[in-house]
Amino acid sequence: MAPASLLGRRSATVAALFCSLLALPLAGPAGGADAPSAKAPSEVYLVQGVPGGPADVSVDGEVVTSGLESTGVFGPIDLEPGRHMVAFEGDAWSVEAPIDVKTASEDVVVHLPADPGADPAVTVFANEVEPVGAGQGRLTVAHTAVVPPADIRASGEVLFANVANGEFVTADVPADTYEVDVVPTGGDDPLLGPLDLEVTPAALTRVFAIGVPEDGSMTAVVQVIPLAESSGLPPSSVGAGEAGLVAPGEERGSEVWLLPLLGLVLGAALLARARRRHVRC
Repeated sequence: MAPASLLGRRSATVAALFCSLLALPLAGPAGGADAPSAKAPSEVYLVQGVPGGPADVSVDGEVVTSGLESTGVFGPIDLEPGRHMVAFEGDAWSVEAPIDVKTASEDVVVHLPADPGADPAVTVFANEVEPVGAGQGRLTVAHTAVVPPADIRASGEVLFANVANGEFVTADVPADTYEVDVVPTGGDDPLLGPLDLEVTPAALTRVFAIGVPEDGSMTAVVQVIPLAESSGLPPSSVGAGEAGLVAPGEERGSEVWLLPLLGLVLGAALLARARRRHVRC
C-alpha cells in the first residue's frame, strides 16, 4: 500500500489537472466558422426569400440595392462585426430588424415564417467557409418556407431530419449531383422537389427553401461560394447547424477528444472522493 503522503500528492496532482481542464474553452461544432478578428470585416449576403415581387434593401439606413427580386441574392457586402440594422421593403410589406454580425461569412435572409398569416422575418445564417477535403463539397440547407418541420432527403434517403422554419443544417458530402426534395417530417409527399442539385467540389452550396406550397410559390434559392480544398482533411460527413440534423452514422469530430476528457474528469472525481479530500479550484 502506498504511503498516505504519496496518495495525497497524487490526489492533489490529478485534482489540479482537473481544475486546469475546466478552465480550457470548449471547442465548438466540428467545422464551425470562426469569428473574424476585431478589424476584419465580414462578408454578408442579402437573400430575398419573400415570393411575389422585388424588394429594396437598406443597411444602417443606407440603401444597398433596389429591386432585388424574389430568390435573388445580393453581395457580398463588407460589414464590421457587431450590431447593424437591416431593412427590406416590398410592394405591400416591409420589415426592419437588428442583426449581430459575428462570423466571417453570413447570409441575411428575409422570408415568410411558419405561420402563414405572420409578417416576413429576418434570419441570419452563418456560412461554414473552412476548407473541405479532397473531392468534397459542403451542402447547407435552410428552412425558410411556410411549412411545418420537414425532412430534407437526398436520392430518397433522409439527410437532415425535423428541420424547422428558421433552422439550417450543414454537411460535407462527396461532390456529385443529388436528387433533393423536402418532405414533412416522417412523411413522403414532397413539399419541394425533387430537384437535381449539383454539389461542386471545393465549394459551399447553399439552398434556401422558400414560399408557400398552397399557392405554388414553393421554390429554392441556390447560391455557391468557392472554398479552399485540403487534401489533409478526411472525406467524411461533418454535420453542423441549428436543427436535429443528420443521418445516422455521421462522424462528429468533438467526440474524439471529449470521451477521454470525460474519463479523466470522472477518474479525478472518484479519486478525490476515495481520499475524502476537498480541493478548491
